Amino acid sequence: MKIKADTLRTPDEAFENLSDYPFKPHYIQVDGMRLHYLDESKLDEGKERQKVIFLFHGQPSWSYLYRHMIPVLVDAGYRVIAPDLIGFGKSDKPPSSDEHTYSNHVKWMRSFVQQLGIKHGAAFFQDWGGMIGLRVLAQEPEWLDRLVVANTALAEMNTVAKFMVPKILKALAALAGKPSIEKLASNMNYGNWAGYFRHAKQLDIGQVLQALTTRQLNADEMSAYNAPFPSPEYYAAPRKMPEIVASDLNEVNADWLKLKQWLHPVLTLFSDKDPFLADQGYDTKFQQNFSGAKNQPHMTVENASHFLQEDQSSQLANTTIGWLQKTQF
Repeated sequence: MKIKADTLRTPDEAFENLSDYPFKPHYIQVDGMRLHYLDESKLDEGKERQKVIFLFHGQPSWSYLYRHMIPVLVDAGYRVIAPDLIGFGKSDKPPSSDEHTYSNHVKWMRSFVQQLGIKHGAAFFQDWGGMIGLRVLAQEPEWLDRLVVANTALAEMNTVAKFMVPKILKALAALAGKPSIEKLASNMNYGNWAGYFRHAKQLDIGQVLQALTTRQLNADEMSAYNAPFPSPEYYAAPRKMPEIVASDLNEVNADWLKLKQWLHPVLTLFSDKDPFLADQGYDTKFQQNFSGAKNQPHMTVENASHFLQEDQSSQLANTTIGWLQKTQF
């Protein structure tokens, strides 16, 4: 596929010999850009008859985050599709921050879902994968019949909050100044997060992932997280996304109303050591807003930080499989 004008594409060499990532790349055209996704299955022929599980990542990770979960899900008989958001992983990267709006990311992933044409699947959403994926689901309700949400959130705000929250977040980012990776790692909060991604001349994505995991990543793994971003001109997406967490609030409220009419089973798997979301009630909000979450075996994943796929991949995959089977998916 040709590269859209004024769009960057990480050279393929950056992804050679990645640790535990033997998966074949697949690509689809979205808004003139190449979006990368994995499509793993035991069956090359007749795989359209298999139940499909989508795995959506967030910022600043990519489908590499799911490398240990994918084989377990495939061995259980599922077809697994794991895309890279535009601006991340092997997907094309608009270099202008103006392109990376919340609505654009929803539009791009909705196009991806529409083009694949898969209905009645399942999904595992984490971080921005949930913030984007949930809105896609609101607009494409037949896309999924099962949903697992992990360490993610979707704002639903009244008039006062819609006015105040964006201002508060902007102030927190300004007060944080220009935090180093060391300051971010030692004091993980929204201000330092937004400040680091906005101002750091060289983003160390591997170190960011390490700061938000409980297990020790090795050098190859941290290099793999840095691979999509060979130089600062590729940084637009990870730089911008902390600044748009409280944007599109009218549209998000409207999508929440639609999601409340989506009646299929929902499971929450939030971790106990996430510095952003643990014990903040975000999992409870999902449980209360989705009728399909009632009486489900929701659990807190122990000894796991924000990127729980790194910390407890086997537990997450097997819990998801067991729940899907229990709910007859």
